[in-house]
Amino acid sequence: MADTSTGRGGVGNQIFDEVERLVAGGMNKSQAFNDISQRTGREAGTVAANYYRVARLRGAELRPRRRRSEVPGPRRGRPSAGGDVQAALAKATAALDELARAVRGQEQEISRLRAESQSIAEIRRIARGLK
Repeated sequence: MADTSTGRGGVGNQIFDEVERLVAGGMNKSQAFNDISQRTGREAGTVAANYYRVARLRGAELRPRRRRSEVPGPRRGRPSAGGDVQAALAKATAALDELARAVRGQEQEISRLRAESQSIAEIRRIARGLK
């Protein structure tokens, strides 16, 4: 079993006991985590992680953890690598389609200008013959 003073596991046990005391005094757990965080200089997330680790070890009744995919709203943290790849491929495909449209447009413009140039050359040839 873990040493509850200052040895291995002691900090987690102290945090658990302190959170339980604060919650019994009227705070909710988030407020207790923040209070302990400010007093100890630890991150509130670290305090919470210590609390829940010890709570699970002690068999405390906790709400079941939700998977991140079940959390409503925008995704937090890093998107999955598969999502990154799919998004990158979609952007690349869209960019290539746009580039292909631009190249086709330039080819049509070049063809039109060549035909126009040939017409002008023909008009010049005729005009020279009339002199």
